[in-house]
Amino acid sequence: MFKISNLNCHYGVIQALKNVSFEIEKSGIYAVIGANGAGKSSLINVIAGLIPATSGEITFNGTTITDLQPNQVIKEGISICPEGRKVFKSVSVHENLLSGAYTMKDKAGIKENLDMVYEMFPRLFERKKQLSGTLSGGEQQMLAVGRALMSSPKFLLLDEPSMGLAPKLIDFVFETVEHIYKTRNIPIIIVEQNSEMALSIADYAYVLEVGEITLQGTGKALLDSDEIQKKYLGA
Repeated sequence: MFKISNLNCHYGVIQALKNVSFEIEKSGIYAVIGANGAGKSSLINVIAGLIPATSGEITFNGTTITDLQPNQVIKEGISICPEGRKVFKSVSVHENLLSGAYTMKDKAGIKENLDMVYEMFPRLFERKKQLSGTLSGGEQQMLAVGRALMSSPKFLLLDEPSMGLAPKLIDFVFETVEHIYKTRNIPIIIVEQNSEMALSIADYAYVLEVGEITLQGTGKALLDSDEIQKKYLGA
């Protein structure tokens, strides 16, 4: 289904990813955890086509997507909710959501997705005519997730969805991730610094350290690992 082989990425002379390889063969929630600067967001951005890989290969459903542009990656069925939300602040909530469906031609499908997002996030429906820049941080995160779902993705990438949110909203974000998986049954890669929450919902997880995968296993196994407890969970 999804495979990364010997993926490398550089920012000038700095190597952000070092021969990263893993394979996802079935639907599930997959967490990528690690410290600041470990390469987590670089990994997500290379997959999404937002930054180029130096070398290596990414395939999805048998198609090589390594060198595709972001709009082409979306057409292949991979959608991203980016770090920092990056909503279009000067347009309405409704227009932001429609922008997520720009690769779709099926008007009925777009309406169905809109209805699904508004049902998932009633707050967005209440504020659909409001300028997105006037929303709270939590509401903007709902909007960013909803926008990512508008293209009917077959694979969803979530980059630091809990960043900068209050504890109650963090719980809501992770409940939403679980709800999306349970209702849509699509693979989800979630990159998070909130390691404990990410591992608690993950079927499988990877630990990135200075651009390399150093540990992997089920979310529960890593959550119970003494090494993970000491490095990432403050034990």
